[in-house]
Amino acid sequence: MATTRAPAPMETMRLLPLLSTLVARGVIVRRPRWEAAAAALETDHRLSALLRELRERHGDGPLPLNIAGRRMAIVLAPEDVRRLLEGTPDPFSPVGREKRGALAHFQPHGVLASDSDAREPRREANEQALATGRVHPDIDTLSAHVEEEAEVLLHALGDANALDWPRFSASFDALARRVIFGSWAATDHLTTALLRHLRSRADWSYAMPIDRKAREEFLHRVREGIDHAEPGSLAARLPDDARVRPEDQVAHWLFAFDATAIASFRALALLNAENTDFEGIVADPARLAATVQESVRLWPTTLAILREGVRPTEWRGMTFEEGTAFVVVSSYFHRDPRLPYADAFTPEIWLDGRAEAEPGLVPFSHGPAECPGRDVVLATTSLFLRALTRRGRPTRLDAAPLVSAYVPALLDHTALRFSPEGAP
Repeated sequence: MATTRAPAPMETMRLLPLLSTLVARGVIVRRPRWEAAAAALETDHRLSALLRELRERHGDGPLPLNIAGRRMAIVLAPEDVRRLLEGTPDPFSPVGREKRGALAHFQPHGVLASDSDAREPRREANEQALATGRVHPDIDTLSAHVEEEAEVLLHALGDANALDWPRFSASFDALARRVIFGSWAATDHLTTALLRHLRSRADWSYAMPIDRKAREEFLHRVREGIDHAEPGSLAARLPDDARVRPEDQVAHWLFAFDATAIASFRALALLNAENTDFEGIVADPARLAATVQESVRLWPTTLAILREGVRPTEWRGMTFEEGTAFVVVSSYFHRDPRLPYADAFTPEIWLDGRAEAEPGLVPFSHGPAECPGRDVVLATTSLFLRALTRRGRPTRLDAAPLVSAYVPALLDHTALRFSPEGAP
């Protein structure tokens, strides 16, 4: 590997602590204390500024690093993001050492952890069940689940209790189980608790031994849920094919809905932003979906996207060895200062083609491994936000930074609190 573009030792020493905060915050499940610390210290902003500085000094090519013997390269140019993600799974595999080690804790046969031979039928099964790229054929059933869960949440809040993250998260978990399995699963708290336990261990990837007993109990409960899936549920649309390992695919859906909850709760803060056309947005499903996408752009729920080279790769005059882990730091591209809307709430970019034209804006990834649940996730969250805001604009009750003309570099979702009544 050419080393002329590699950072100097002092540059690496500045970079490593900021990269470490991405891991410390929790790649698989968020750690509230670290999330709060990252927000207070604006570590995303500082990391992005340093990466821009290194790009100016070393050029546009991926920045090579060697961390404890692990060969890595940080992607610095927006057009290189598209090359990397469109080159999945060959020559850039979505199944790297770290990802495989993490997902083995709760979904060892999920599509993202699958080798090329097993990946195709599993990806196809996901796209079939989630209706990738189109309006879900069971959207009426999904809408009914949303209305029911929103009513349960609003009734529980009454007129006095604040809507905080624990309440919202628990309700969104119940909604995810309803959508995936059916109404009966709304009270199946144990399955979610087991998954959270396994995800907390998965944060350490292969460095933490797998809790095989808990994993088997969790996957067994998921298999039972699939067997009892109601008509109109996502799980009911999975094919009866042993190659698919449906329980592992559903395990990933349950995991992914947690990130969706974070994005949705932050979207409520965006709906409180200064000069926001609240009434216009909540009345338009497309603008509500764009608001959720803005939430993910401004505060990425996937902190970094990883791909691993399956062979030596020539890139901008450098050769990267097989096994190199290529890293896309989401906030670095999503808040690129050359974008006129970088630090502003601008949902219109998802409706007028501006976001699609920017190769670095990848809230749901991109290419052959793009999130197959993108469309059903945006539909579900839009419906849920609309149901929760029928009383009017929710009022912020917390002391977190207000979303104004300048959107804070990181918003700690665990600190947000809203009035359920809203303001007329």
